[in-house]
Amino acid sequence: MTIGPQRRQIRVYSDRGCEVVQLLGEIDNASAGLVEREVLLGVRASTGVVVDLTRTTFLDSAGLRCLDRLVTAFTNRGAPVRIAAPPDGMVRFTLDLVGMLPELLAENVDEALDEMTA
Repeated sequence: MTIGPQRRQIRVYSDRGCEVVQLLGEIDNASAGLVEREVLLGVRASTGVVVDLTRTTFLDSAGLRCLDRLVTAFTNRGAPVRIAAPPDGMVRFTLDLVGMLPELLAENVDEALDEMTA
């Protein structure tokens, strides 16, 4: 399933019993609200959720707020959450800069899924 204002902002698929939410492109003030709403409405996983930021090119404060709300919402639903963000990318730098919990972070989707299904 692909949803979002540019038809490719969000891609959701299942892998190893978890839902993977791939956020594509820029998650900023113009798109964050819609991204958050569409993900929360479209993902009902209770097994686990991986937020894949490996193809996210930019994340501003609205994008960070969106990500924080998604993590909180899925955690409150009882679904463990991991965030996949390459360690050498600008998005990961931003997550590290704001103090995102290291236990939520993985270098890629496979690592995040391994942690959730181990």
